[in-house]
Amino acid sequence: MSAGENVLGAALAAGIPLPHSCRAGRCATCKARLLSGQIAYPDDRLPPGIVAAEAARGEVLLCQARPRSDLLVQTRAGNPQSASGLVVQGAAPLSTGGQRVTLSLLGATPLQVRPGQFIDVENAAGERERVPVVAVAGRGVDVEVLELEVSALVRARGPFDSPR
Repeated sequence: MSAGENVLGAALAAGIPLPHSCRAGRCATCKARLLSGQIAYPDDRLPPGIVAAEAARGEVLLCQARPRSDLLVQTRAGNPQSASGLVVQGAAPLSTGGQRVTLSLLGATPLQVRPGQFIDVENAAGERERVPVVAVAGRGVDVEVLELEVSALVRARGPFDSPR
């Protein structure tokens, strides 16, 4: 681990898969519980994705935490980073300016998500947006996005329980 490297970066470099999304301390996808050891955040300030009460309970954002000693952390169970390939089947405009888009699963493993949760949808250009799931039916999931073209192939990661 190099000086100044965050815990998430070091874990990923070592081949340890950890949940993450924005890597900027906003989304809280990498939130974990610090069981032992000490960390520090850049400028000794909490990142926007964590509040003081969570930090007091021992929660940390691994993408911003810099180790100050050996650490033992407990990450969330499961692997929210598993990706599913989907194709955009249809899109309908919303009065809010976005679209309600139906995504159909390409692979054999169903996306384990329910309405009210969120998924990260990534297009071929690597642009990622965390979007709310509004309906699930069979091998399809309806989400609200700003813009996706019908027939586009996308990758989805999740589910997540918060918008960021």
